[in-house]
Amino acid sequence: MEKRTAIADVTSPLARRLLAIVAILSIAVTGVATAVTFVFVQRSAADAQVRHLTEYAAERVKTEDRLFSDLVKVHEAASDSLARRLQALDPRTVEREFDAQFPRRGDGTRRTADALYDGETIDGDYTYGVGGYLRDADKLTPQQKALFLAATQVVSHTGEAELNRYDNFYFFTPDTRLVMFGPRRPDRLMYYRHKAPPTFDVSGEEMTLLTLPQQNSERVMKCTKLRKLLSDPSGRGLNSACMTPFDYHGKQLGAWGTSLSLDSYLLRAVEDALPGGRNMIVSSDGELIAAPGLAKNGVVDARALVRVQAQEGVADVVRQIRALGADVGAIRHGDRVIAYGRLKEPDWYFLMSFPSGDLVWSAVKTASWVLLFGVLGVIIQVALLYRVMRLMVERPLRVLADAHRTGAVVEAEPIEARTDEIGALARTLRDQRDRNIELLRSLEERVAERTAELERANQAKSVFLANMSHELRTPLNGVIAIGDRLGEEVDPERRRELAALVTSSGRLLEQVLSDILDVSKIEAGQFQLTPAPFDLAALVGGVAELHRASAQAKGLDFRWSIQPGLEGGYLGDAGRISQILNNLLANAVKFTALGEVALSVEQAGEGLSFIVSDTGVGFDDTVRRRLFKRFVQADQSITRQFGGSGLGLSICAALAEMMGGRIDARAVLGRGATFRVDLPLTRIRAVEDAAPDDDEEVSLEGLRVLVAEDHPTNQKVVEIILQPFDVALTMVEDGQAALDAFQPGAFDAILMDMQMPVMDGLTATRLIREREAAAGAAPVLLVMLTANAMEEHVSAAKAAGADLHLAKPVRPAQLLEALARARTTRAAGELSVAD
Repeated sequence: MEKRTAIADVTSPLARRLLAIVAILSIAVTGVATAVTFVFVQRSAADAQVRHLTEYAAERVKTEDRLFSDLVKVHEAASDSLARRLQALDPRTVEREFDAQFPRRGDGTRRTADALYDGETIDGDYTYGVGGYLRDADKLTPQQKALFLAATQVVSHTGEAELNRYDNFYFFTPDTRLVMFGPRRPDRLMYYRHKAPPTFDVSGEEMTLLTLPQQNSERVMKCTKLRKLLSDPSGRGLNSACMTPFDYHGKQLGAWGTSLSLDSYLLRAVEDALPGGRNMIVSSDGELIAAPGLAKNGVVDARALVRVQAQEGVADVVRQIRALGADVGAIRHGDRVIAYGRLKEPDWYFLMSFPSGDLVWSAVKTASWVLLFGVLGVIIQVALLYRVMRLMVERPLRVLADAHRTGAVVEAEPIEARTDEIGALARTLRDQRDRNIELLRSLEERVAERTAELERANQAKSVFLANMSHELRTPLNGVIAIGDRLGEEVDPERRRELAALVTSSGRLLEQVLSDILDVSKIEAGQFQLTPAPFDLAALVGGVAELHRASAQAKGLDFRWSIQPGLEGGYLGDAGRISQILNNLLANAVKFTALGEVALSVEQAGEGLSFIVSDTGVGFDDTVRRRLFKRFVQADQSITRQFGGSGLGLSICAALAEMMGGRIDARAVLGRGATFRVDLPLTRIRAVEDAAPDDDEEVSLEGLRVLVAEDHPTNQKVVEIILQPFDVALTMVEDGQAALDAFQPGAFDAILMDMQMPVMDGLTATRLIREREAAAGAAPVLLVMLTANAMEEHVSAAKAAGADLHLAKPVRPAQLLEALARARTTRAAGELSVAD
């Protein structure tokens, strides 16, 4: 009963799906193979058809090109005949015969007599169907007259002999003189015999240009593309012609020409197409010459030519053919297959176009037997697969699923004995079942371990918050408690002592906040170094002497040294190097009760090593591994005994890394520690000492200072600092009030807060600078006195036009020095005016 229930729960059996997948894949593979075979056979059949078309096109081209080959021979025979007749003419009779055959017209031209077209016997030779036009008759030379008398005979005889193949034959010269045989022309050559104006000109036509030596150096026959009929002034009719130049004694005298009637040869060529095909003749530069239905009465309409040429894509087809570079071949263009062959004499292409679909369908029918056998194979294969899969896969999988569902794994043992993939699956399921049992047993232990880790992390957070609370509350206690006591104290000496404690507590609080800000900027990637030249001895000596007093106050020996030869100038961020050394020396003094503290500078490769050593409490290797992590000290006993935020050494490590260096520490517990900072500092020439300040004291008495500060306490601080120096203060509470109070020349200096209501300090500073520039006044000293102390705040202040940036809490000496600068600048300006 349980077994039947387990099987019934399977609504979509995997074995059945697997069987379906295998069947589908089998069908797909067989189908793909069949399809590939079908495509191969179909393409082979299609390629064979294209190959046959190409062979047929080659034969057609040979047939069609024969007309042009024969025309070359006709032109060559005419040239030989003309040369002989020129030699045989009697010069004494030329003038008389020429006047008879080419009578003068009143418009300056000579044209053939009507009898030459209607029929006339000349010297026993019957001549008919001839019309001619000779421009500028007065300029004809005897040789030219003889030329056209002889040409008339050749044109008449040759044209008559070839009349069944070519409906016209003519001779012409580049200076627009022409004689033509065309008895079957519907226009009876009336244009040349009567209608052509005296200005008629063919010198710039393609038929003329193709015969000139410049364009026909080989002196062979060339054919024009479809061009307007010379005898059709409307320009709508188009036709084509083939010309061969006639040279006599090395000089061109004219050319033979034959117009190709589009309703005779060309029409027959393009209309004699295979079933379903369409023939065309195109030029080698992509212009249509002939196509079915293009010509009417032997003439092509220009608009119809443009339309058909665009529809057939003639230009693209020719580009494709020329890219192949073969005289005979086949291409695919859009939905058509085009077999082509080159007519060599006129340099045209004969095209045979067929729809691709017709070729494909014909090939499909040829290859259809492949599909039939493929379908039968798929059906048989699916039936066999179904039987095999049911016995070998579906039934064992059902047994295996029921055994593990019900827990009766013994029933799966026969399947586990199999050596195929299903047997491997059965063994894997048993192994996984065993591992799951073991995993459940160990889960409680892992949860307990993770809970302990979270409790330790929470404890570390609590310790850090307690340390920070201690470090902030300690100086605050000195400020608040001693401040209250200071208000009650009367004794001046005692008041000075209490004031010093307040100042010390404030500086300590400022240092803690600065460390927190440095850590924030380092983590945000916004911390920037400022490399500049500095003197090594001055930097190290200055830092060391700051800590000598505190070391001596604890009874410690204090010494510092620089390895000989290392003194001089270096390039680096002196302020951040001082910050590292100050932190290390402060820690050394703080953690040392007896002995000494030492600072030394040594050579380290291409840089310097700063070594700080002491004989203090030291630390072990466990402490050393976490020493440079943030918010961490050696142990809680040290935290309670010495205090500290745990940020200093992490900042030192980050600064050293940013400067391309490293920091390391070695110590023995109870015997002291040594910190080593290696920095890659570049040595430079000695740093020039700044010019000593003028020892003369600068009086601030009467200095006019505008103070923009919204906080009453900060206003009072400024007032307390400056009141003893008789400075004239003007207090306002926002930037707008400062802007209203300011007039160029009214103040010697401005102290501007950055964050204020109504108008902020940056906006007020920009507007003050604009007002000064508009008035042409010298800029007043403007100091940004603000609690916004980040580097981006300093940059924004300078960009707005501030001269200096002083961060709160302000030190009186810094503020007085800034205002002294204003007094010095003003005195220098007055002296310049007096001079």
